Amino acid sequence: MKGIRKGILKAEQSVQNFMKWVLFLVTGAMTVVVLLGVFFRYVLEAPLPWSEELARYLMVWGASLGAFVAFKEGSHVGVTIIMDRIQGQAAVALTRAAQFIVALFMAIVTIEGFILVSQIKGQTSAAMEIPMGWAYLAIPVGCLLILLEVLIMIFFKSDQSIEKRGEAL
Repeated sequence: MKGIRKGILKAEQSVQNFMKWVLFLVTGAMTVVVLLGVFFRYVLEAPLPWSEELARYLMVWGASLGAFVAFKEGSHVGVTIIMDRIQGQAAVALTRAAQFIVALFMAIVTIEGFILVSQIKGQTSAAMEIPMGWAYLAIPVGCLLILLEVLIMIFFKSDQSIEKRGEAL
């Protein structure tokens, strides 16, 4: 069991590191696309019809994947007034309850997101004429990653680590 746990935690860290690189590339691409759009529109006076749309889709993907990385690192904004006042088993129980609620919500959004993507597979974007499913896919993919992270927190991370760090999730 320890070998499986160690392998899952190692894979979890590898996925996070990979997502950080993906976010770096998405942010860089979005910056280049926006700069090209501005340059072509205001300097060359020949606007690129696809630059705003591509930048928008890159931002959606960046936000969705960034939400996973922020969740993994515990850097989402949180109201911790209750967690700051309780300790021990009560803190563990409250943390576990919050984790189960997050897992349920992420599961619902993931399932409904994939259903939506499958329903709109025939639609294309206005400027780039790519399938809209690629843009909409960002939300269920990001939620699926968060769901997997919550499940890892629930089943593979110890209660002692919650008590030590005082995690809200």
